[in-house]
Amino acid sequence: MSLIKRITAALIAISVTAITGCKGITDTGISNETGTAATLVPIAVSEETVEVEGIDKPFDIFFLADSHISLCDDRDGELMVKATDRSLLFKADGIEAWDRFDALIDAANAGDADLVVLGGDIIDSAMYASIDHVKDKLATLNKPYVYLMGNHDFEYGTEYFSGKAYDTYLPRLDELRDGTDYQIREYEDVIVFTADDRNNRIAPEVLEAFKETVHKNKPVVLALHVPIEPVTGSESLIEESREFFGMQDDVIPVFFGEHGCTPDNTTREFIDMVLSDESPVALVLAGHIHFYHKEMLNERTLQIITGAAFTGEAVNIKLIPKD
Repeated sequence: MSLIKRITAALIAISVTAITGCKGITDTGISNETGTAATLVPIAVSEETVEVEGIDKPFDIFFLADSHISLCDDRDGELMVKATDRSLLFKADGIEAWDRFDALIDAANAGDADLVVLGGDIIDSAMYASIDHVKDKLATLNKPYVYLMGNHDFEYGTEYFSGKAYDTYLPRLDELRDGTDYQIREYEDVIVFTADDRNNRIAPEVLEAFKETVHKNKPVVLALHVPIEPVTGSESLIEESREFFGMQDDVIPVFFGEHGCTPDNTTREFIDMVLSDESPVALVLAGHIHFYHKEMLNERTLQIITGAAFTGEAVNIKLIPKD
C-alpha cells in the first residue's frame, strides 16, 4: 500500500445530470516564492463538464478539499509536536501541504471559476497559524468562495467531535465559514448549497434550510465533505474504497450509505431528499476519501469526489445547459 493510502487509512480510523466527455487532468505547476528562489509546485486539476437541465448559461466551480494544513506557533504551543507530526503525514512528494494549497488557490485565481468551494479538512486542527495562513491566502483570491467543515478542521489535540471542540475551537473558523453549518449562494439559474457534515451528521437547521432551497425551482449543486453511496446498485465506490484503504470489512465508514456511515434520522431525511425523484440536485461535490471518483448516484444526480489537495488535486467543473 502506498504512503498516501496508509496515511488516509490511518486518518479514517481516527475518525438528472448528463456528462459530456471524460475526466481530463491538467498537470501544471505554480511558481511559489520560497526565500529568494522560486520553486514549482506541481498540481493536477481535473476538468469536468456537466450538462444541467434548467440553466441558460455556463457556470464554473473550482472545488478542492483535504489539504490538511498543519501549521503551529506559540499561540497553540501545546500542539507543537502533534502539528509537526501531522504536517509530515501530509508532505506529499516532499512538498508542504500549505504550498499545495497556495498553488491551488493561485490556479483558481488564474481560471474562470464563478465560485471556489473549499470542501472540508482544509486545515488539520484549529490552530491559529493554520487558520491565519488560509485567511491570508484567501484574501488574495479574486473570486467568491465558500468554506465548509470537514472532520479535521476544528479538532484540537484530543478534542475530536467533543463538546469542547464545538464550543471552543469551531468558533475560531467562524470568519471563514460565516459562522453557520450551511451556506447558500444563489445565482440567476443555479443554487450552490454547502452542508457541514463534520460528525457524519446533518444538523436539523441544515435540513430545514435545504428544504427551503429545493423548493425554489432551480438546479442545485450540493457540496458536502463526506460522500454519498450511490443507490444504482453499483459497487464501484465500495470496491475502490476497500482497495484504497486496504479494508475487507462489509462496512467502510467513509461515506453515507448502507455500506458506510449509518445516518441518524435527520441525515437520512436529508439524503433521501437529495436522491428523491423530485430532487433538483444536479450535482454533489465531496471529498474526505482522498481519491478521485465520479459516478451517478441515481438516474439524475452525479457525484464528483475530488482527490486530496495535499497531493495537489482539485477539480474544475463547468456546468453547461443541457440540450
